[in-house]
Amino acid sequence: MSPLIISHRGKVDLVSPENVLIGIQEAIKLGVDMIEFDVRSTKDGRLVCHHDATVDNRMISDLTYDVLKNLKKSICKIEEVIDICKDKVGVNLEIKEKGFEDKIVNLLTSTFSYDKIFVTSFLPSVVRKVKTLDSKITAGLLIGDSINYRVFYRILKESIFMTEFHYSKADFISPFYKIYEMGLMKRFENLGIPIQLWTVNDLFLLKDLINSDIQSVVTDVPRKLFQAHPNLKDV
Repeated sequence: MSPLIISHRGKVDLVSPENVLIGIQEAIKLGVDMIEFDVRSTKDGRLVCHHDATVDNRMISDLTYDVLKNLKKSICKIEEVIDICKDKVGVNLEIKEKGFEDKIVNLLTSTFSYDKIFVTSFLPSVVRKVKTLDSKITAGLLIGDSINYRVFYRILKESIFMTEFHYSKADFISPFYKIYEMGLMKRFENLGIPIQLWTVNDLFLLKDLINSDIQSVVTDVPRKLFQAHPNLKDV
């Protein structure tokens, strides 16, 4: 079986807007398996889709939703994303911060079947909390959030000891694809642990991955992928 093709932040190509409704709708129409999007909380507890912690150099967590919406008109609430994805596509929700895992679990499980849900985070404690709240949710631990010695040391340790993965109770590991190319996921592969790769935009690598045992691939360029492999959506 081919890997699931997941639209990164609801994009169909490199110039698509990210984490916005119009882009997500385009990705759904294209026929991806899942939409990946980022979630943060405002000061008044509204969950919004946004990758960065700030808007106009102001922390989203310090802003009410109304103030945030005035600063960035395109920002959308998670409920809006869920509404347009419901009965059309799976969702891969990345939790960017602690504190609202219960809201996420309730929103997702009341709308989607379990086979249409992935929850991911770079924070092992967040993944663990999600699995504690509902063990049937498929959750993944993200690794490789930046390129520096500290992060690489953490990745190297994880590739050997798998400490954070085991603590998180994750179902799959989700490394930046270069980590996989370096061969640092061999222990996970040998143990049969599913692997999700992000963010893969090279068509030659995507072609190779289509015929691999990778669980899923997160990409900014699903349109190019489907153009190059029109039968992929039927696999």
